[in-house]
Amino acid sequence: MTVPAWIISITDTLSAAVGEFELIHVLPDYPELITVPKTPPYCQQVFVWQNKIIPVMNLAKRFGLKTNVASNDHSVMTIFAYRTEKTALPEYAALSLNVTPRRSEVSDTKACPLPTELSSWTNYVRCCFQDTESQQAIPILKLEHLFAYQNGV
Repeated sequence: MTVPAWIISITDTLSAAVGEFELIHVLPDYPELITVPKTPPYCQQVFVWQNKIIPVMNLAKRFGLKTNVASNDHSVMTIFAYRTEKTALPEYAALSLNVTPRRSEVSDTKACPLPTELSSWTNYVRCCFQDTESQQAIPILKLEHLFAYQNGV
């Protein structure tokens, strides 16, 4: 059995995936961003979407990854929905990406271990699979952990 997922590019050489229904919207135009003081460097901006304040995370900065893309070169704003144990209604957050996410099919037969260099991601990853197209190991993100505000980080 295969299930659809969305693959999102974090850097030129590293991608991650989210479930089919977690990526809920790709904005046609880049929104006006508002900078929020005293926030972590990887999540300093928000925008308003459907009367909700949506935080914007930079995954490369979040995980301390080097990228060839300048932070202002992002051109695709993607909105995600996720649930936490504490909320009945979905929470929303966004990622600013430089490439539109691509759809892929994932199955248990493609499962692989999380690469050693991503061992610090363990709390943020459900599992990992080998992408047929890129031949990369792709971690599937736990959005409820990734976007959670934990211990001031």
